[in-house]
This record gives sequence, C-alpha cells and structure tokens, in this order.
Amino acid sequence: MPSDQQVQDLVYQLEEGRWKKWITLGVFISIAIMAFVGFVLDPWYWGFYRGLQHPKAMEAAEVAREVARGNGFTTKMIRPLAIAQFRTNRGVIPGGTVPDTFQAPLWPLTVAPFYLALDKWPDSFIPFRLSHKDRWAVSPRDYIYAGDRVISGVATLFLLLSIIVNYFTARRLFDNHIALWTVVFMFGCSLLWKWAQSGLPQMQMLFFFSTAMYTLVRAIEFHNDTQRWPFLWLLATTVFLGFLTLCHGIGFWVFLGTALFCAMYISGWRKTLILMLGVFAIMMLPWLWRTTRACGNPFGVAIFTLVEQVRGTENAIMRSGDYEFPGLSPTIFRQKLQSGIVGQFSNLFSSLGGVLVAPAFFLGLLHNFKHPTPRGFRWGLLSIWVFSVIGMALFNLAEEDAGSGLSANDLNVLFIPLFSSFGMAFLLVLWMRLEISVAILRYAFYVLVFVLCSFPMLNTLTMRTRAAVQWPPYFPPGIGILREWTQPSEIIVSDMPWAVAWYADRKSLWLPASIQEFLEINDYRKLGGHVAGIHLTPISGNKGLISDIVKGDFKQWAPFVLRSVNIKDFPMRAVTALPIDQQCIFYSDHDRWTDRSE
Repeated sequence: MPSDQQVQDLVYQLEEGRWKKWITLGVFISIAIMAFVGFVLDPWYWGFYRGLQHPKAMEAAEVAREVARGNGFTTKMIRPLAIAQFRTNRGVIPGGTVPDTFQAPLWPLTVAPFYLALDKWPDSFIPFRLSHKDRWAVSPRDYIYAGDRVISGVATLFLLLSIIVNYFTARRLFDNHIALWTVVFMFGCSLLWKWAQSGLPQMQMLFFFSTAMYTLVRAIEFHNDTQRWPFLWLLATTVFLGFLTLCHGIGFWVFLGTALFCAMYISGWRKTLILMLGVFAIMMLPWLWRTTRACGNPFGVAIFTLVEQVRGTENAIMRSGDYEFPGLSPTIFRQKLQSGIVGQFSNLFSSLGGVLVAPAFFLGLLHNFKHPTPRGFRWGLLSIWVFSVIGMALFNLAEEDAGSGLSANDLNVLFIPLFSSFGMAFLLVLWMRLEISVAILRYAFYVLVFVLCSFPMLNTLTMRTRAAVQWPPYFPPGIGILREWTQPSEIIVSDMPWAVAWYADRKSLWLPASIQEFLEINDYRKLGGHVAGIHLTPISGNKGLISDIVKGDFKQWAPFVLRSVNIKDFPMRAVTALPIDQQCIFYSDHDRWTDRSE
C-alpha cells in the first residue's frame, strides 16, 4: 500500500505540481470535444441553428462543394463584373466551369474534404438524418440543408481549437487564473458562437491568428531572455499569418501590423522585415499567380470591393458590366477611411462581442505590467488592431444583403480573447488594490463579471421564440425546387445567386444592372448555356418602394420586382410564385412547374 507521504506527493502533483497544467488541458479538451459533439449530434441544439444566412458563407460553401466534386476551385455564382473582367483581360468568358476569383482559397479547401465525406460515407456515419437520396439535393422536408451543418460544424471545431490556443497564450502572458478566465469569456461569448454558426472563415482565421499571437509571445520572450534574434519564432508567426491571409485577403492588414511591431521591438529590424516579407510573399505568390492566369488580375474581382461606397454598394458594383471606374481620387478614399474608422469606434463594444472586459484592454495600456512580455506584447496587439481598423475601413464592414449583422470583412472578432485577457488582468489589478478580504464579496465580484460579460449568451439561451429557417429571404426547400425545374447546363438569373448556386446547385448569374445586359447574355448565350429563368426574392422585394426599388440598385427591374411587367414580348413569358407566402417569384421561358405526368 502507498505510504501517506506518497499519497501527499500525488495530491501535490495533481493540485500544484507539474501534472496540474496537463490535467487542466485535459479537462478543457474534454469540454471542447463534448461541446463539438453536442453541436453536431444534439437535435435540441439545432433549435438555435437555422442554417446559413450570410451570402459569402454560401458562396464559400458552394466553392468547397465544387472542389469536393473534383471540379477545382470553381464557382456556380457568377458576377456580371467578373464576366467583364474575363472579357477585358482574357478576351473570353468561361462557358463551362467558371474559375472563382472572389473567395480566398484556404477556407473552401479546408471544408471540401468534409463535403466529400458527406457525399461518400455510409448513412450510419452521418450524425443527422438525410431525407434525400442525392446528398447534394435539398429535400422539401429539409428546412436545414445538410451542407449548412457541415460548414458550421467545421467552423465550430476551429473555435474550440482557438480556445485551447488562447488558454496557453494567456497563461504565458499572465498566469493560470487569467488563462481560465479567457476560456470562460470565449465559451460565454455569444458573438463567437454566432460566427461559428455563420459558416464564414472567421473562426479559421481566429485559430491562425491565435497561433500567430502565441508564437509572437514566444518570440518576445526569447528576445527578452537571450537578447538574440528569434528566427524560428518569427518564421512561425509569419507562416501562421500567411495562412490567415489565405483564409481571407483582409488578413494582410493583420500581417502589416505584426511586421511593423516586430521591426520596431526586436533588434535587427532589417533582417526581421526581410524574413517576414519574404516568407509572406512566398506563401501568397502561388495563389496570386493562379488568379492572374484565371482572370488577368492577381486579386480577382474581390479587389473591386475597395470602391464600395465610393462607387455605390457592393450589390451595384458586382452587378455592373462596367469594368472601368474613372474619377477615383485619394480624397474620396480619405473620406471613406475617416467615416469607416468613426463607425468602428461607435460600435466597438458590440464588435468585441459585448464582453465587458475586452474594451478595458485600452485602459490596460496605461498600466505598467511588471513582466516584460505582456508589457511589450500589448503594444504589438495595439499595432495589429490599428492596422486592422484601417483595413476594415477601406474595404467596408456594411453589407446590405447579409441580414445576419456579421460582416465578412470583420477582424475585430480576432481580438476578443486577448483583449479580454488584458482587460481582466487590469480589472483584477484594480480589484486587488481594494484589499477586500471578505470571501463572499470576492465570489460575488467574480459572478458579477461573468454575468455582465456573458449576458448576450445568457439572453440567447433563454430566448423562447426561434424561427425554423433564415426567413426572409432564405427558405432552402423553396430554392431547392429550382434544381428540379432546370437542367445542370442551364443558368438561373437571381438577385441572390449565392443561395441559388448553393441550394439549387445550379449556375446562377447575379441579376445584371440593366435589362439590356441580361438580353445580351440571354440572346448570345455568353455563359455557354441557356438561361432558364429569373428568380426574384425579398432581397429585391423587401425594399423601400421609391428609394430602393424605383430609384435604387434594382430600378431597371422595378416592374419585375413589383410584378407589374408585361411579359408578353419578354423572353421569360411564364411566371409562378414561390414560398413562403408567395414572396418569391420565378420568370421562365416556359412552364416548368406543372406536373404533366398524367
């Protein structure tokens, strides 16, 4: 039998010794696995989940599906501006598979194997019921498409991995106490879970950002302890930031802020910049070369989001066949930059997930931390955030058709964990100075901090009224029926082509800005296929009558949107209303919906 001394040694190792951190890690990994399994398997949880809502998420999902099918990095969502770019730079419009020139590569390529598994694995391996033999099809009974669950599940997995990484980063910066609070704030942040459910790449970006910040902390530690150049840690930081940028091009601004800080903080600024810029360029060049070969522009059609607000909304820009944007000047972009920065400051608290301690990071900049690592790293974090704010202001955060309250260009979500770590550390410093020795008051303080920081999550969990789908404007069965009415080679024109491409699995052209452009595409078959019809939804219908429909982005299509057009002499002579409540309408070249089997 073990002696009393051996038992005491064992208890010490478990509570305070070298086993403590591994036990803590094991506990959090177990919690993360249970949360992920519960997210995928628990039918009750899906009451909180209504499928994808963001256009960019659906677009990334359908690109990932094409990759899984072996069609390469292609898309079924076609922008008129992309057609103009192909025609101007390449002299030809792809008639078959259309190369995608908008999405960054890493997120669709990451999700693609999971879609391949959904297509190939036995039914018993799929953790939710499939009611359709064709797993790519949307069944009339499937209010939530199986593909939606897959991409959201992968995003959730990256969130859980990010929680683990941020635990170790906060532990190195401060102590185990602050690290545990960081984990609590991340688990209790409803905005992070909303991002995970959205299907956008931000959770994969969060994972690579978190790993990059961990290696940056190690680089600062190594430099402070040895006064040597931390080559390996800087290399690792750059590689992770390269992956971050391959998830979304706006990650370039995160890299700029990091490179500037490293050059100023770490001795040997020339070789630091050469290393970081060189490695980053090597990682970016293959994708830039691929996009150049595809459309003649290394940044594809995504670069034109830079002129959003300057030349209208993204809707208007991408639906236009006009490839030229004359009259641009630095003054116009300065005004856009100023208004974008002011808007971000106005919404900073909500952008940081409503976590009360996260904005306290900025107050923590005034506190002189004793340890040199957090004292130096906080300025690096500030530098990265400032450059991120500039990037978000230039490429815009407002997306009129998103409906989810999330922007595909948002970078603030990446800073929630570490801002919360510094904010909580600063808050505890102030709390300790009060020297309150009553135990119940200390516990009351911790409970109050948790409730205030997690209140949005608590509110979400206690909500009783939840819709079954993301309506309006998305109703997967109502969109999926278009697959049954059309052939794979046919094209559907729509005001929400991302949803048609995703749920109907058909090539879909974003509704051109003018009827004349549509007629040219239809008459000359510029996309290599027959146009089956025009699909209009609440995207264009649920607008202000005069300001948005009659005089807005859809002004030339106002009679079609308002259903007051004479279609006698129009190519699309047949029309039918679609659910829900006949708010969607489909104009087609002939009656495709009447059952003639009898």
